[in-house]
Amino acid sequence: MIESNLNSLYPIIISIPHSGNEYSENFLSSTQLNKNELEYSEDSYVDLLLIKIIKSNFSYVKANFPRSYVDVNRHPFEIDPLMVSRRIPNFINSYTSKTQSGIGVIPRVSVYGNDIYNHLLTRKEIIRRLLYYYFPYHKKLKYLIKYLKNKFKTILILDFHSMPSISTEKNIDIVLGNNNNLSCDNKIISLIKHHFSLYDYSITENNPYSGGFITKSLGQPDTGIHVVQIEISRSLYMNEQSLEKNISKMNLLSNNLNIIINNINTDIKNIN
Repeated sequence: MIESNLNSLYPIIISIPHSGNEYSENFLSSTQLNKNELEYSEDSYVDLLLIKIIKSNFSYVKANFPRSYVDVNRHPFEIDPLMVSRRIPNFINSYTSKTQSGIGVIPRVSVYGNDIYNHLLTRKEIIRRLLYYYFPYHKKLKYLIKYLKNKFKTILILDFHSMPSISTEKNIDIVLGNNNNLSCDNKIISLIKHHFSLYDYSITENNPYSGGFITKSLGQPDTGIHVVQIEISRSLYMNEQSLEKNISKMNLLSNNLNIIINNINTDIKNIN
């Protein structure tokens, strides 16, 4: 349920945590929602947009399980105690805005705010999802970081997501999140912005997305580990209402991303 690759020749790691669409029968039988509603929580087709990068042997980690099952871009203790059948420890993370909104590490609601389950989950089920899905994703990612950091002074993790086009006030194509300048230094952010702007993409930083748990927990620019969350407007490549691909737009964006990431990779290698 997790794909990964290591290439020690490149100082870049691609993270794709939210495009997974492999729904187990066990999960589908446990939810009161239909699969179509759950699919609206996905960062649809982001993995396909990056397929050329993946096939060209970049280091990457990709979750194939759906975000509505386990969200690896949350703190592991962002667990809503109200959805667990037995009492759990009083984690401070149980009271974050995400958890209280029902979108913690084990989501309680769909993108429409509907309850995913009509029953409480057992502690055993929560632990199982963390052990078999959540922690393996982060273990793979941390392994790649440790390996590449032993070779390169500067490495860059690009954490790819997609966003509804209505989530920004203007027609923004790309949002770069670096935890408000704490997970990646300005020099590298400027470099990334430059390469996207060459293809006339409109770009903003940290608004409305400054980065999730992956960005905030792994970014250590002082030690040469830079993490940037990249949100791509879904209007660039798909019908947001029907979830259908726009093949011509998708091919264009995929080709552009391939060139952009390769050019960023060249620049990061020159820094080392």
